[in-house]
Amino acid sequence: MSDSFADLLRTSLENNSTRPAIRFDQETLSYGDLALRLGGVVNLLKARGLRQGEVIALYTSDKKALLLTDLAAMLLGAISLPLNDRFTAPEMEYYLQDSTATLALTDDAGRETVAAAGAEQIGFRGIISTDEVLHAGQAALPEMPIASSAPAFMLYSSGTTGQPKGVLYHHDNLAAAVTALRDFWQIGFGDRLLNCLPLYHIHGVSFCSHMMLLSGAEMLIEPAFHPRRTLETLTECNVLFAIPTFYYSWLDHDFFRKMASGLSDVRLYTCGSAPIRSEVLPELEEILGQPITNRYGMTEAHVITSLPLGVSSLEGSCGVPLPGIQLRVVGIDRQDMPTGSVGQVLIKGPNIFREYWGRPEATAEAFEDGWFVTGDLGKLDDEGYLHHAGRCQEMIITSGHNVYPPMVERVLNALPGVRESAVFGLPHDRKGEIVAAVIVTDNTAELTEQHVHSWCVERLVDYSVPTRVFFVDNLPRNTMGKVLKRQLCVQWADAGQN
Repeated sequence: MSDSFADLLRTSLENNSTRPAIRFDQETLSYGDLALRLGGVVNLLKARGLRQGEVIALYTSDKKALLLTDLAAMLLGAISLPLNDRFTAPEMEYYLQDSTATLALTDDAGRETVAAAGAEQIGFRGIISTDEVLHAGQAALPEMPIASSAPAFMLYSSGTTGQPKGVLYHHDNLAAAVTALRDFWQIGFGDRLLNCLPLYHIHGVSFCSHMMLLSGAEMLIEPAFHPRRTLETLTECNVLFAIPTFYYSWLDHDFFRKMASGLSDVRLYTCGSAPIRSEVLPELEEILGQPITNRYGMTEAHVITSLPLGVSSLEGSCGVPLPGIQLRVVGIDRQDMPTGSVGQVLIKGPNIFREYWGRPEATAEAFEDGWFVTGDLGKLDDEGYLHHAGRCQEMIITSGHNVYPPMVERVLNALPGVRESAVFGLPHDRKGEIVAAVIVTDNTAELTEQHVHSWCVERLVDYSVPTRVFFVDNLPRNTMGKVLKRQLCVQWADAGQN
């Protein structure tokens, strides 16, 4: 059997042709319907000049058009690049240029942004509208076997330092990652998955969507999470893909306990993208009648660990490695840490991304003797369960969204009156972290937190805008001149909750 994601997808579409696949609003597509729709979109992409190995950026809030184009691009042998539809023109300019995207999918709301961002990019051939995708018609999928070593799918991550980097999965990486998760969670015929996550994030587009399409299951896609509406839709499903803020929101509403009585068919509540607070788990388990299946993953490695089905971990463990994945917790000397001791998490397996796009040095630095250095801290208990203990890297995760400090700092440093800035995350009970900024002024302007906020709102996606801003005389640095952000985190640790 082929280990190419495209070939596995094609096989699933054929073998499950009469089964329901995806429901968008009130339209349900069977696997056979989906295959015909994808054939039409493949022909559209070919007609617009997209070739194997080229990147198509996906910049739209239209989940149906995005997913059809994502899958069609990979079936064609091109590279799918979902991007946050709330990115501003300067942010889009960076991503289009860095990825060397030749085409971009967008809607009416994003057309001007994409046109401005791609105007000066060499090799950018233009825009495909969501309307074109949605009205591409039906056609048989062309016979186009895709090599397992071919590039397939890319998302951006900050890695450990520096500018956001394109995390490139080849077809074999993606296939290994989604089939391991499918088998561990026993996703298959009869399952109905609820997905109200954004499809520009690996959680919504790959952990859930790519995985279920190789399972014969059905997926209901909602535009976004809404406390009451999502609970109502969940009564039709038996598997929920969620982030901690979904559960926190439900606990804030009196109707949650009453409506939860109608969820007896749900067999799996998942949680990830940020650590869930262990203190809420007993109440959630009592209301829902079963444990929350916590898991640990990242853009570079898909899902790495998960609690086994039905296992309760009120201490907040994120489980054991999925089959095929090796995991170590090591100290500074790179020797394995004793059980219960915190160290850095290293992983190895077929699920791990192949390379950072156009950055061979960064790719080499991310691995040590074949082990991927996650930049995360953790410890293993006596049963081999991983307990996440924070991150070494600078990336901030707020309400499940990744925020890259260098991009925020670049915007702050362009504000008249700012000499330099440092951006970091502060702990927050509901969001996991909030974005905080420390600013050193050049005394040419009188700046306030409101000035900074107004400046950023116009130039950054909303969750990247600093929630707290502090003004200082200078930034702490080591002997090499690097800003010591950990000192800043400690100094203002309590400010995140205020």
